[in-house]
Order: sequence, then structure tokens, then C-alpha cells
Amino acid sequence: MNYLKRLKKYSIAFLIFLGIIFIFTFFLSIFHYFDVLPYQVVVGIKFVILLISFLGGGFFMSVSATKKGWLEGLKFAFIISIFLLLFQILGIDKSFHIKDLIFYFILFLTSILGGMIGIHFTLHEK
Repeated sequence: MNYLKRLKKYSIAFLIFLGIIFIFTFFLSIFHYFDVLPYQVVVGIKFVILLISFLGGGFFMSVSATKKGWLEGLKFAFIISIFLLLFQILGIDKSFHIKDLIFYFILFLTSILGGMIGIHFTLHEK
């Protein structure tokens, strides 16, 4: 696979990831602004939105793969988690705790699951 195709694959998966987050978060913030949803529900839905976006990113990463969809999902989760981890450590004055480790582990598992599902929807001929 040449570099341009690989960059296109990563870019599409990243745009899907960001699109899911932006669209669902926009509607969630509107519901929260008009007090339709309480704060605890908003926190739970934000986590579910992040899980859906990791699932979608892992899915679209592995659609173009021929085998090992779990590895494509793992690559996607690793790339995105590096950015999230750097933002958390450098941008926010907060240390890394075991709760954060469990959070990232759940994100990795969700992305791997998306990759495993996406490999069955491949674009190549069998």
C-alpha cells in the first residue's frame, strides 16, 4: 500500500471520528442548554458519544484492510489516544490515575471491536 492511500485511509477515519463527535456533541449541548437533560445524563452520553466515535473510526480504518481488522482498530486507537493523552497531560493540570487507564483501555477495546466488525465489510473482492 503506498503512502498516499494510507494517508487517505487515516484521514477518512479521523474525519469520521471528528464528525461523529461534533454532530452528536452539538445536539447534546442544545439539549443541555435548554435543561432537557440533567448534568449526569450529559456526562454519560458524552462517554457514549466517544465510544461510538472510536467504534466508527476503527470500523472505517479496517474497511480497506484485507485481514487483521483488530490491528487496524488498534492503530486507530493508538493514534487518537496519543493526542488525547498529550492534551490531558500537557494541557490540563491533572496527573494520570488508574481511572484514566481504565478509560483508555475501554477506548482501545471499542476501536478494536470496530476494526473487527469493519473487516467483514471490506471493499476488496473475496
